[in-house]
Amino acid sequence: MNRYEEAELQLEMEKVEQELSDYLRDPGYGNAVGRILRDLGESRGKRLRPRLLLMAGRYGPLFPDVRDRLCRLAALVELVHMASLVHDDIVDDAPLRRGMPTTQAKYGKDMAVYAGDLLLSRIVQSLFRDGFGSVGAFFGQTVETMCLGELGQMECRFREDVTVRQYMENIYGKTAALCRLACLAGAAESGCSGEVQTRLEELGINFGYMFQIRDDLLDFTSDAAREGKCTHMDFREGILTLPVLYAMENEDARPGIVCLIREAKAGRFDENQAKRLAELVTSSGGLRRAAEDMEMYAERALSAVGNLPDHGVSDVFRRLLQTKRSACNAS
Repeated sequence: MNRYEEAELQLEMEKVEQELSDYLRDPGYGNAVGRILRDLGESRGKRLRPRLLLMAGRYGPLFPDVRDRLCRLAALVELVHMASLVHDDIVDDAPLRRGMPTTQAKYGKDMAVYAGDLLLSRIVQSLFRDGFGSVGAFFGQTVETMCLGELGQMECRFREDVTVRQYMENIYGKTAALCRLACLAGAAESGCSGEVQTRLEELGINFGYMFQIRDDLLDFTSDAAREGKCTHMDFREGILTLPVLYAMENEDARPGIVCLIREAKAGRFDENQAKRLAELVTSSGGLRRAAEDMEMYAERALSAVGNLPDHGVSDVFRRLLQTKRSACNAS
């Protein structure tokens, strides 16, 4: 690993936090609005997407001159992610996010809807005000793709005929598209060549697929305390993830899983049934096949890194990929 690049990235991530604080400033319209924005700032995630953007930006010849702009752009990408989570929690009626009460649980669904919209409005303002016109279209396209992914997933809820292809299309919108945006926006803003932009775009997409499948696997291989959420929540909500879909391709496991889907739809999915689901997904090979797919996307992301120009940040990319895949394999 390149220690210098890691140290510099850490300094930039601190700058990203400062930018986020600016975007989450209290507009002074009411105490509740200020509290919501403060809560969102305190509910810190992994910040993977800003990190991807900053790392991608290092490959461009303009990087030294646009470093501060990349930090602001990275904060905008995180703001897109933040707004999407606020809206997701409304749809899911989720009480907790990262161990803290969600906006909709604490302030009500109406306030949460407008809070998410407020974040999106600040993104649009910044794209125009701060001269990010060259990447603004990428942001618009990504938000559209994210919405389509969520709509596709909603359409597939509790359906017994959902295919792996439909799942992949949905998670492209839900997860991979925003990782793609992070890498592509960083590359474009720093003046990367078309070929380098394409390689970084491939890296972002494959990282996104790997990360989402990893999350699906952890739902079966980790406990609720470690992940900060109840296991099998997707299944309870009628969302069939990759391990489940692969398990349903097994003739012996399919009838049992279909019964569990119907129980979940009727609101009768308890811990015993969750245990039965885990047994079926494991014994049918669904878990193994999904893990193999995760490894495939990890290797594709690593291959994209290998095709990039030799740069110290490439080692940081490799370390990040290896850390994420190893966390799942160790579970």
